[in-house]
Amino acid sequence: MRAPDMPFRRRTRWRVASACGVVLALAVAGCSSSGGSSSGGSSNAKTTITELDYFTSSGGNAALNWYNKKFEADHPGVTVQRTAVSYANLITKVLQDASAGDMPNLVLLDNPNVPQVAATGQLRPFNDLPGFTTSGYYPGAISECTYQGKQYCYPIGTNSVGLFYNKAMLAAAGLPPPTTWDELAADAKKLTKPPVYGMAFDATADEQSTWQLEPFFWSNGASLTKVDTPPFSSALQLWVNMVKDGSASKSVLNWGQDPDLTQQFMQGHAAMMVNGPWIFPELNQHGWKYNYQFGIVPIPTDKAGQTVIAPLGGETIDLGTGGSTEQQKLAWEWTEGMQQTSTMEHVTSLMYYLPSKPAVTAQFLKGGPEYTVFAQETQTARSRTKEYGVNYPKVSQAIWTAIQAAITGTSSVSSALQTAQGTISGVQLVSGG
Repeated sequence: MRAPDMPFRRRTRWRVASACGVVLALAVAGCSSSGGSSSGGSSNAKTTITELDYFTSSGGNAALNWYNKKFEADHPGVTVQRTAVSYANLITKVLQDASAGDMPNLVLLDNPNVPQVAATGQLRPFNDLPGFTTSGYYPGAISECTYQGKQYCYPIGTNSVGLFYNKAMLAAAGLPPPTTWDELAADAKKLTKPPVYGMAFDATADEQSTWQLEPFFWSNGASLTKVDTPPFSSALQLWVNMVKDGSASKSVLNWGQDPDLTQQFMQGHAAMMVNGPWIFPELNQHGWKYNYQFGIVPIPTDKAGQTVIAPLGGETIDLGTGGSTEQQKLAWEWTEGMQQTSTMEHVTSLMYYLPSKPAVTAQFLKGGPEYTVFAQETQTARSRTKEYGVNYPKVSQAIWTAIQAAITGTSSVSSALQTAQGTISGVQLVSGG
């Protein structure tokens, strides 16, 4: 995700902007997506390429401004016309542009949205482009960019979720960080002393809650295709039980990943929480230092020794089908440039991401040990769209609806998941999604 999302993210950060967007460019002509210009066929001619994203604030904004400026310096006569819209508006705008045949030269999508947009036929597959390779990337990162056997994107970087814990609170209680569900439940109960809750997670009515529950049920052997099973129900029951016994606040039904969970954690109202590296800037800003005020461990598993299988979050670089030959060539050069080691390392550090290549991650971790847990999880992380591709949003909605029903008590865990399975059974699996 950031999770990603209502459309989906991850990833999840939530931003507010106008429908037309916050335009961040040296030269902007309204809110049109692909309106670039070229006065000739050589890269020395005056050319504008268009780029659309939803990084309206924070590190993503700084990273793209830095890279676009670098690209323009390396390509005299070329202007990157960047438009940023709110996360909530991006997928609507992209689908409208696709329907009109007016796609930007470059569009940065949350990874679960890639199949949906590729299905419109308005994204260029990478497979036949010069220099294209999938070698050296995390398998999950390549999987998230695959649709019907073709590659439609490169990931900008990766992220996932881990268990953050307040070091002072756990130390005062004489508790090491939990590694199993039983330990998590017991520790959460012991750490709960009003106004402090032992545990916090995101159970909102959107993709964020599905995204946060996925590492619990996937690590337990459950599948998106069959949710009314013991491995899945026991994962959801864990969350329900913590709310029932008061170890987690009922407000988790309304707490998004950031800023809600982050604020509860920093204000000392939650001893532990599920969250991701996108919250590091806020923690740093308020003086919370890794290995001093807080620590991070992998998501606990049902039984000791189980492999954590987390969802893979992050955004992707995709190419629109429109534009002149020169614009298409430059858009691909822009994409390839982002894959270079030094550029990937710098961009992901600004965005508080992990690089999408293990070799680059190894270098990255030397300066950012707080990312170690996320790097470990990335080795086995799973693309959310693997089974259902473009249909994943329907599956996710069925799951987060069940999460809400079970936690509010309007349905038992079993009944909520049976209802979800009724919906999911009617959703078509997509091979190579």
